[in-house]
Amino acid sequence: MSLYETQRFIHTLNVQPAATEQFRADAAAAMAGYDLDEAERTALTDGDAAALWRMGVHPLLMLHYCRARQIPPPEMYKQIGPLAGQRPLVSARKR
Repeated sequence: MSLYETQRFIHTLNVQPAATEQFRADAAAAMAGYDLDEAERTALTDGDAAALWRMGVHPLLMLHYCRARQIPPPEMYKQIGPLAGQRPLVSARKR
């Protein structure tokens, strides 16, 4: 599993509208240049926000991904809601 590659792919969807269009038309082709394992490819293709959350995808990137996949935020929250508390969200910066 390569969280970095998954997040890099989602970032590309966010900053390159053409990549988003390609992903919507042909997900496999859009992911071809990324070192993703089968679970990552499946989660990205199927719109499985819960699986991406369990993998550790950053919350902001989750929103970008759902926008690219045209998943309404309430649907994303419905998918990840049961996972509340399973993953601590802590800033790395000490105050």
